[in-house]
Amino acid sequence: MRLAIVQAGLGAGGTERVVSLLAADRCRRGDEVHLFAFVGEQDKSYFALHPKVTVHRLVEDGASRLSKLGFVRSLRRVAMLRAEFKQLQPTLIVSFLTKINILCLLAAKNLGIRVIISERNNPKAQKKHAAWRLVSGIVLRQADRLVMQTDAIVKTLPDTLRKKAHVIGNPCEVIGNPCEATDAYKDHDNEMFRLVAVGRLVEQKGFDTLIKAFAKIATEFPAWALTIFGEGPDRVLLQRQINAFDLEDRVKLAGITERPGEWARDASLFVLPSRYEGFPNVLIEAMAAGLPVVATDCDFGPSEIVEPGVSGLLVPVDDVAELASAMACLMRDNALRHKMGRSARKTIDRFSMQQIAEKWDSALTKF
Repeated sequence: MRLAIVQAGLGAGGTERVVSLLAADRCRRGDEVHLFAFVGEQDKSYFALHPKVTVHRLVEDGASRLSKLGFVRSLRRVAMLRAEFKQLQPTLIVSFLTKINILCLLAAKNLGIRVIISERNNPKAQKKHAAWRLVSGIVLRQADRLVMQTDAIVKTLPDTLRKKAHVIGNPCEVIGNPCEATDAYKDHDNEMFRLVAVGRLVEQKGFDTLIKAFAKIATEFPAWALTIFGEGPDRVLLQRQINAFDLEDRVKLAGITERPGEWARDASLFVLPSRYEGFPNVLIEAMAAGLPVVATDCDFGPSEIVEPGVSGLLVPVDDVAELASAMACLMRDNALRHKMGRSARKTIDRFSMQQIAEKWDSALTKF
């Protein structure tokens, strides 16, 4: 099978990680895999790609990149994709993320090529322009199949789309050591413990709530620090918040790690304070590393991953007091952290690459 996979970029996001794993699996199964992304010629993939994957960098001209009219840029992207699809003549197109899904469906219209779209976020909570909402409601019906990450997300779809949906969670790879992951680390000869959170620095991820919760208990736990990994437009706002709480020495915005999964090193506890999700990759990655977790019970994902009181704790969205209390519960109890960390690693077996790859194989080959 000649497979065309389309995503927005080649960065450090959860979608890019899943695509790298899926592409590698399809290469091993003998498929001819082509990966399309709207990036420059010099842009490198954050995640390692299988050597047999052919990468197509869709380089936009200056006018497209600088255009203040989003629909103009989108139309140019559709034209670029359509030209690529006509030339490649793939057996199947698989696209990821809402806007890319729509662009691919438009680009492939009347070309006789099957298109599978994969939604990676909470479609009800995502902020979209009214025009995008109108277009998506019409265009998505053209998809031959939809891949959603949870049963809860499928329930948000209209009946016409629900019949085409396959539920496939994200695969996880075991990283780190469960014993080492929950121990203290040395910082200038002082024994310290690290709270870790990971994600794009945007309102969706709830890092402002996390900082407030940590500030609430920081005095009680002087040996603990908070490190938030990721980049995004809210960096300045979050740093101001950290400064306002006088926590510059305890809370760090560490950016993106040089290597995938490196953020789990020296971590003692993982926190996911999101307001909404599609399926939080970093949550299962943390659990695979043997980290105990505290997560918001947001739509969608955490409640289908975490077993409360066994592999982690769930708290209401945007509840500073509950989040602080759950964090403190695990911060003060080393034995409980170790116990939940071990349980966390066991509970993510159902998200092994082998199981997820088989589900993708069914979605890609059985029409």
